Order: sequence, then structure tokens, then C-alpha cells
Amino acid sequence: MSFDRVIGQERPKSILQRALANRHLHHAYFFTGPDGAGKEALAIEFAKALYCNSEGVKPCDQCSACRRVGQFNHPDFLFLMPMPKNTAVEEEREILDSLVEQPYLRKKPWPNPSISIERIRELRRISMLKPLELYRVVIIAEADKMTDEAANSLLKILEEPPPNMYMILTSSRPLTLPATIFSRCQEIRFSQLSDEQIATALVQTKGVEPGDARLIARIAQGNFGRALEWLEEDLEERREGVVELLRVCLRDPLAQIEYIEELQSRYDKRLLKDLFGLILIWFRDVQVLRHGHSHGLDVQEVLVNADRMETLEKFSRAFAEIGFDDIFAEVERSIEWIDRNVQISLILIVLLLRLQKHLVLKG
Repeated sequence: MSFDRVIGQERPKSILQRALANRHLHHAYFFTGPDGAGKEALAIEFAKALYCNSEGVKPCDQCSACRRVGQFNHPDFLFLMPMPKNTAVEEEREILDSLVEQPYLRKKPWPNPSISIERIRELRRISMLKPLELYRVVIIAEADKMTDEAANSLLKILEEPPPNMYMILTSSRPLTLPATIFSRCQEIRFSQLSDEQIATALVQTKGVEPGDARLIARIAQGNFGRALEWLEEDLEERREGVVELLRVCLRDPLAQIEYIEELQSRYDKRLLKDLFGLILIWFRDVQVLRHGHSHGLDVQEVLVNADRMETLEKFSRAFAEIGFDDIFAEVERSIEWIDRNVQISLILIVLLLRLQKHLVLKG
């Protein structure tokens, strides 16, 4: 990749290129912004630019330094990410290889990983050594996943930064970190990617048909990594799953239990989170249908499921009342429960009952 092939984010690119041109570099940067905006992708490109042997402020992708950073083989380049404590070297290498292939889609095979105190202690030890070449560059992805002990240990590095060492932290939840860490870094904010940016990237880099690209971009909600994941999914089947769940939530308890048993046989946790995300999008669309015109919205343009307008309208007309705010809260809570490893059957039972409560049929 090069800076030009990182999607959008012209302001972050400009800040970094100006710093490179002036050689006025901060010892620690904090890339913040929504998931899938390209924080890790640009962090890797910035690391290349710091090492690049060619002139200019963009990595050439041709020199030995650029290639070694791009392959995560440079001796002075470290990439830390959330992992279980006893992750095998081979497993870590597999994740890094996935980033080589696609920096917007780092594989995350473990539930609730963290960045341990041991990893930061090792970083502190390495930081005391002289780099083999000009600089040492460290990327800490999802820095908010550091344990409290790890964050405190990192703070000691930031308070007395080693010479010739640059750090880049990334996070979509930076305020969960101690303010003392945040204040010792230069924050660079990333914006959410637009549907148009994602759709264009899908067409140009993946050869996706424009119509399919627009739909995936809308469902991805600004997250290019999710858009790439949706390319591997049967999107129509997933959207049908939303309609199926909403039908079942209005049926009797026995039918609901049978549905839950059947759904568990087909859906793992990741697919279930996808389903819940699509439910949120569905109800946002219904809310737009009901109230968008009165707010001057171009409903057809705003709807994610615009190709299912007839089904959305039929669904909306069926109910006298829809408790949108309550439904959004319940679905988001269900997603949170998945992350907390709550039993899947319990999550589904509670969600179906609460959806039923907040959907009042006419008549």
C-alpha cells in the first residue's frame, strides 16, 4: 500500500506528510476514530514512510525497508495487538500475515483478548536497546484493550520516551484509557468512511458490481473491514434472517423455543452479532419510513434496505406502536451480552420477549 491507497482520511494523511516533510515528528501518536476507518492501515504506511529509503514523504513500497515493514519483518518495527497471554508465535504470525494481505481486516480469532503487562514489559526492555537502524517504530493496535497494569507500564515509556523511537497507538474507544496516556500523545482523528468511499473502494479493489457495492457499503455503516467481511457472507440470507426473527418474536413461546434451537445450530457468535446489527439497521429504516418525511429527509436515499421498501412499508403498517428507542437499547444490550459470553439461548429468549413487548400490533 501507499498513503494514496488508504481510503479517504485526507486530513490524517496531510498531518503525517507535513510532519515527515518538516521532520517535526512527535514521539507518540494516537490514531482515534471509528472501527474500519483505516487507523491501522495508515499506521503501517506511516511506519514505512519513516524507514523508506527514497526521497519524499510517501513510502515507495519498492525499497528494502518498505518491503520489510510491509511484511512485518523489519527488526526495529513492532506491532502489538490484543491476544491471549499464551498465544503461540505461529498464531501471532498468522494474524500479521492477514494484515499483510489486507490491513483493514485483521483476523480476531479470540474472544475478549487483551494486551498484557508482559507484552508492555517486553516493549520497555526493547525500548532501552539501541535500534539496529535509525529508528524503532511501535504500533499498539486497539490500545484500549491494554490491562490496567499494561497501561501504567506504557505510561512510564511515554513519560520518558527513548530517543529514536516512535509509537503509534490506535483505538476506537480512546477515552477508556487513562487521561495521562492520552495527554502524552498527539491525537490524530479519523472520520467515518462514507458509503460512497466504501462502495468505490469495493468496485476498484475487489471488482464488486456497483449495485452490490452500494448495498454492502450501506450495511457496513462506515466500516471498510466489515464491508470486506460481508463479501464473504450470503447477504441475502442474512437479511432474510432478520425478517424471520421478527416474525418469530410475535409467535407463541413453543415456536420461539424451536426457532432458538434451530438458529443456534446455524449461527455462531459472530454471525449472531451480524444478525443483531442487521436488526438495528432494519428498525432504523422503519423509523425513517415513519418519521423521515416530516423531517425533510429523502427517504429513498437514506434507507439502507432501499431495495426492500415494500417489505419495510408492510412491516411498518402492521404496528400501531413501535418502541424504537427501547428496541435499539435491547438489541445493543444483546450484542454486549454476546461479548460477555452470556449463554446464547438466554440472549435470544430475552430479546424475543422484549421485542414482542415493544411491537404493538394494530387491532
